[in-house]
Amino acid sequence: MAQRLAFLVILLAASLLGFSQDLEQDSIAQKKTIPSPSLPIDSTFVTYNASPFDSIFLNASKVVDTTTFHAAAFDDLQSSHTIYSTLSNKGMAHKSMRFDHRNQIGFDMSMPAFSACLLNEYNMASYLSVLPYSEIRYLMAVGDLEQHFQARFGRQFTPRLLVSFAFDTDHNTPTFAHNNNANNAFWFNIKYITKNERYGVGAYWYRNKLEMSENGGIINDEQYTSHAESDNAAIPVNLNDAVNFVVSSGIGFEHYFNLLPKKTVSKKKEAPLSENDSITPLPYLNDSILVDTLLTDSLAQNMAPETKVRKFTLGRLCHSFSYLNNKIYYNEKSPGASYYQPYDTLLNDRKTTDTTLVRAIRNTLKWSSLGYQKHNDDIPFYLYAGVTHGYYMVKHYDYIEDETLLARNYNQLSVNGGIIINLFKSTRITGQGELVTLGYQIGDFDVKGQWKQFIGTSSKNYGRATFDVELKRQSATWFEESYYSNHFRWDNDFHAATYLTFDLRYSYKNYGIGVKQTTINDLIYFGTDARPAQYDGLFSIREAYLSFYQKLGRFELEGFASLQKSSNEEVMHLPLVLGQLKVGYSQPIFHKAATLHPSLTVRYFTKYYADAYMPATRTFYLQNEVEIGNYPFIDLALAIKVKKAHIYAAYSNIFLLTGNRNSFIAPHYPMRDSKIFIGVNWRLFN
Repeated sequence: MAQRLAFLVILLAASLLGFSQDLEQDSIAQKKTIPSPSLPIDSTFVTYNASPFDSIFLNASKVVDTTTFHAAAFDDLQSSHTIYSTLSNKGMAHKSMRFDHRNQIGFDMSMPAFSACLLNEYNMASYLSVLPYSEIRYLMAVGDLEQHFQARFGRQFTPRLLVSFAFDTDHNTPTFAHNNNANNAFWFNIKYITKNERYGVGAYWYRNKLEMSENGGIINDEQYTSHAESDNAAIPVNLNDAVNFVVSSGIGFEHYFNLLPKKTVSKKKEAPLSENDSITPLPYLNDSILVDTLLTDSLAQNMAPETKVRKFTLGRLCHSFSYLNNKIYYNEKSPGASYYQPYDTLLNDRKTTDTTLVRAIRNTLKWSSLGYQKHNDDIPFYLYAGVTHGYYMVKHYDYIEDETLLARNYNQLSVNGGIIINLFKSTRITGQGELVTLGYQIGDFDVKGQWKQFIGTSSKNYGRATFDVELKRQSATWFEESYYSNHFRWDNDFHAATYLTFDLRYSYKNYGIGVKQTTINDLIYFGTDARPAQYDGLFSIREAYLSFYQKLGRFELEGFASLQKSSNEEVMHLPLVLGQLKVGYSQPIFHKAATLHPSLTVRYFTKYYADAYMPATRTFYLQNEVEIGNYPFIDLALAIKVKKAHIYAAYSNIFLLTGNRNSFIAPHYPMRDSKIFIGVNWRLFN
């Protein structure tokens, strides 16, 4: 074991020659100038950074998207370059149809089936605006009780004190029987930097609450596709009394201290006055006292200390603390339903009240070479190293019977480091690595490297080529190892899985194309029995992909496509092709006082055996009985921009009007029916 750990430490150190961060910046191309919020030309200009302090000093601020082209995009699952398998309604469990594996090693506090619905410390924003900034988004379905509301606020109370918060709420009525949900999320963060900029401190708090009725999907798909029953609520479903509750919250703070002050003070040496430096009284200055005063002031100015901005720094120390708390409840009034019969015997045949609590306390101490300067993605050299300790508690219990079923505590210590090097304004080499050195999951590591080459000159930019590589050893999560509930129980001893990923892509302006391969050894997955399993062997997933955005006069086009193939389709089911295309058109109206913008969005994926969903464990698992796909999901929208407000109407899933009802987005879960939505996005400044 000692030899293996020594090898891993050496591997981690070597990895600092290449470290991957997604910094989409072109060093040799002329940079897109982002106006400063302090400029008087537009006091309503709003930018934002991610919550950690390093994001402010390392990455260029992002601009709040106020384009009409994206005004009617209200579903979080449509904001990234993928298509999600989901459960008929917005805000329900989901899984990407493009292959992806967990991004970080260490104790897993994430809930993959709800990742796009949960706000956390990584996707909070710090808004920067001259005026107090607020944005309100409201959406409702016509003739229905479905409503969505979002509010964003950011204010710079002083030049050094920033406050931001957000609130989201979604209420969806049942598309099918027992298929409604109510999700709420709130986050708040505050940042303060001292006047001399040597010390900064920030704190945050967030809370998510998801309440989802689970119906297990419809029993007979043909009853929906044949339209034998016109009322979807009357179509029989597998579960009628099951509910999932998810409460995810966290609180934490971060502060840093620059080891050297921003400015240096050097004393000027007194130099003897020469004939040229001597003070000669003017003819009209006959007052000897005034002459003496001028002479004294001149000597004082000659001896005054000089203040300079420091060019060399010893970096900064940063400490962060977080307390995270996940509460997961599954209630079922009819645990003896036939839907559960293929699984474990019941512990309680009267009622299911499964509860899982997962708590984490983390402390991270890090040194980095950052100083006072903000580099906006083009830092010439950056280095960091740190250590993280985590204490974790997992408890399974029945809260009605007040009985603890299983409780475990874990300790984990990991070291991490990274580097960024910019060479010749055209080459960017980055790298990062993390290694679990003590405690739970010891020996797990994640090493990433990236080479980014900018092609051309500042006057002739031919794009950039990027090559990413990642090697990761990842043990089973606490959930995959041991679980104890009314319907499922397991205790596994899996080997750690190994992932090796190569990703090569070329980007020019708003076009991108790439190829990617991930090789996996000892994959841990959920098998056809909805339980964790391990494939003892090696296989790979290959993918070719592209993305683009183009504006042609008043037309706008945006889209992506992916072609992917698994060498082992027994354990990895993926659609061969998936993609999305959006077309929009802008037309000024009312003497250019407003803009009319119709748009059409089409999403498509080929047929495949998509993973099924198990509500009792909130996981997707393999199935080989039902294929979905080969169906175009088409949405039509019409937006009007008036000053800082967007008003829009959208018609979802209009292809159903053709009579083709094979619109399944997950096995036994059709996409929501055709609906008309009306919404408004309104930015406010005061």
